Amino acid sequence: MSNVDLHKKLNKKPNNMYGRYHGFTLIELIAVLVILGIVSALGSSFFLSVVDSYDEVQQRSKIINRGRLVIEQMTRQLRIASPNSTRVSASGNCVEFLPIVAGVRYVEDVPDIDNGVSMGSTIRTAPYTLGLGSARHAIVGALVDSEIYTSGSLNSRVNVNNLGAGPPFSTINLTSNHRFIRNSSQRRVYLTDNPQRFCLIGTTLFRYSNYGLSTTGLSDINPGGAVDVMAENVATTSRAFSISLGSEDFNTVVDIDLNFLQGNNQVALQQQVLIRNVP
Repeated sequence: MSNVDLHKKLNKKPNNMYGRYHGFTLIELIAVLVILGIVSALGSSFFLSVVDSYDEVQQRSKIINRGRLVIEQMTRQLRIASPNSTRVSASGNCVEFLPIVAGVRYVEDVPDIDNGVSMGSTIRTAPYTLGLGSARHAIVGALVDSEIYTSGSLNSRVNVNNLGAGPPFSTINLTSNHRFIRNSSQRRVYLTDNPQRFCLIGTTLFRYSNYGLSTTGLSDINPGGAVDVMAENVATTSRAFSISLGSEDFNTVVDIDLNFLQGNNQVALQQQVLIRNVP
């Protein structure tokens, strides 16, 4: 083999089964970069969407937990309301009630408009003890709230002076001689503390207590006494509170309808509270 043939053989370009070897063109590199950019953008968008969805779920969960806690607190208080002592303001923004601290049967009829029993200032009862709160009012046979929230001499409520010796107690001493409208069908007297109320004022839910009993209609005005903020950023689409009055055979129903807000999230919560209605 001559030197010329050897030189040609050594400088011959190699071939493979696909043809000649070559690199990427500029167009191919640009296409790859564009594809990678699109994939990265889609991946980032999906990741951010997942993170945003998780944050929204967490926020809604916090709102729900906060709302349920507030409604549960109101429900527990309303369930111990004295029968027919619950009333709602005309706007539906406030609900008021007298919380029971004791309920007991009395041993002899109390004076009412039918039995002719002489007025007295003591009610004799079976032995009883007090729950939470102070015994400030005695209620017998109330069928509607107007028989309780009144200053008339003939009503179903009278102020309590003291409870005699005890505990356990067996007498209720009133501040004055009193005649009730009627006796209780179950011969039951309820001892209650001063009224409490829940009010949605603006976007804040308040609890009012220790303001004394008012015999005028229930309004949305701050009654004074102790004020507690139960929740902020609260609204309602209709009436915050509404009431379906009961009878001796049916319980009173209080409907709670509140929306709890935080940022762009809103959670609507409704609750029905049954209040025993045995006068």
